[in-house]
Amino acid sequence: MSMNENKKLKSYIAFDPLQLEEFKRRTLGFGSIGGKAKGFLFSKLLLEKKEDEILTNVTIPTSYFIATSVYEDFIEKNKIYKIIEDEPDEIKKIQKAIMGGDFPEYVIGFLRKIVAEMDYPLAIRSSSMLEDSVKYSFAGKYFTTFIPNNGGEEQRLHQITFAIKQVYASTFGINAVVYRKKHNLPEEKMAVIVQQLFGKRRGDGFYPEIAGVGFSQNYRRFTERIRKEDGVVRMVFGLGTRSTNRGYARTFSLTNLELRPEGNNVQEIAKYSQETFDMLNLRTGYLESYNINERLDLIPYHRNFNKLCSLYSAYENVIKDIPAVISSLGPGEKLIFTFDRFPAYKPRFFKLMKYLFSVLEDAMGIAVDVEWAYEPEDPKFALIQVRPLSSKEEYRKVRIPEGIKRENIILAGDRMLTNGMVQGVKFLVYVDHDEFYACADKYAIAREVGRVNESLAGEKYILVGPGRWGSSNPLQGVPVNYNEICNCGVLVEVGIQRKNFTPELSYGTHFFADLELDGILYMPVFDNIKTNIINFDWFRNAPRKATGHKAVWIYEGEFDVYLDGDNMKGVIVKK
Repeated sequence: MSMNENKKLKSYIAFDPLQLEEFKRRTLGFGSIGGKAKGFLFSKLLLEKKEDEILTNVTIPTSYFIATSVYEDFIEKNKIYKIIEDEPDEIKKIQKAIMGGDFPEYVIGFLRKIVAEMDYPLAIRSSSMLEDSVKYSFAGKYFTTFIPNNGGEEQRLHQITFAIKQVYASTFGINAVVYRKKHNLPEEKMAVIVQQLFGKRRGDGFYPEIAGVGFSQNYRRFTERIRKEDGVVRMVFGLGTRSTNRGYARTFSLTNLELRPEGNNVQEIAKYSQETFDMLNLRTGYLESYNINERLDLIPYHRNFNKLCSLYSAYENVIKDIPAVISSLGPGEKLIFTFDRFPAYKPRFFKLMKYLFSVLEDAMGIAVDVEWAYEPEDPKFALIQVRPLSSKEEYRKVRIPEGIKRENIILAGDRMLTNGMVQGVKFLVYVDHDEFYACADKYAIAREVGRVNESLAGEKYILVGPGRWGSSNPLQGVPVNYNEICNCGVLVEVGIQRKNFTPELSYGTHFFADLELDGILYMPVFDNIKTNIINFDWFRNAPRKATGHKAVWIYEGEFDVYLDGDNMKGVIVKK
């Protein structure tokens, strides 16, 4: 980091939104409004000073802020501090007490004003003191929820108070507790952002046409043809909730918009294109997920739907443009969100992303991570969130030693690698892909991995398993939570083509944010790529120790890991 960048970063860290009257007026309480609000408001001030034409259609959603002092008053009023002090490990008891608590009258009065003024759906976002800092992201650890904000005043008041309590309760979620403990962080205090939910009503749902995340630096390139400095965008149809988990989304490298992680194989593109999307159901009041093939009724609300979606025919094994009117699908046909025609439809969108990456990164003195939503037909672009994007990428250049014998290589990969090295690792934990595939209760395997992870605390072990670690869909990979893999130092995802286990080749999820900031090295390895190595003979024949589940094994020895992200080569070797 240059001296100028360091100066800008220090200036951003010192920025306090509550020193400015325009933000203070929209805030209840005192103390802090948290890291998430800080990044959002810093960006708002910066962009409002710009007069560039590219910002013409950019909007910053209307927001109110509930400071940390309100959280403290709530905890005090409901005597929750006593439970926290006397029974700190009783997480569920603490959360139950929070959900059953009452707000002070001054909070209720403020919330009544909010729902009277904001007569549209709302996003209730966490913004804790520790969240979205330069050093710790807490990505996905705390709660964000959405409310329709409809009905009578009392009904709307109930919706918003219930949502805020959900955010407060997430302060004591198991993943958040483990994350704070791992990093020796102090007691947390939670602030909340009440923000206009960007989007439109479409049928019984409310959602933006497109949403996603963007990163000004692409630290996990899927090919050497991509420049790290150009950044990357991860895009979904519907609410952006699907862009930050380990589901399917379209990844655009700003180096070359035509490149995609899946390559040009039609079956691979069809398999890993988004079909399921999220929306806020205004009738039920819940965030709900639907497959677009089961919601053809929503298509008429999208005039340029064919710029986002394609038709895949399994019989012909082709991806086609969709017809102007879709009332039904033929045998073997399904709709998939490829976004193939989107760059030609809205080239201005990608120019805007490049502009935002450049301006925000320059002002903050560090790479940035942004969340956004977009209505291309209006057109209107909402900047929802901005946070620092920290990485150890720049501080650890690695070269793989020459002369490593092939028989000593356990695993080798050449995709999605950063720089990193760790030597003398004592333990390698392996989830057997055959046993995992055959097991009816895949969550039992995840829980066993969690027990092994706890037993190896402090060892920085290597963790190897099929498909996508942390997947919400157990058919895609081991459905572990953060707290069940948090002690590993190296994470390997093994791609087994015949069983449809495929590592995640898209950067930008909360999962990868944890890897970056926790310093956990990551390598995907594929059995159908000739340049990759999976030494199945070693895994079958090397001495190993059984665990509480026959799918999970522990190998003890001395292992070295070398990841050369610059040249996109990685190996794990046994001594």
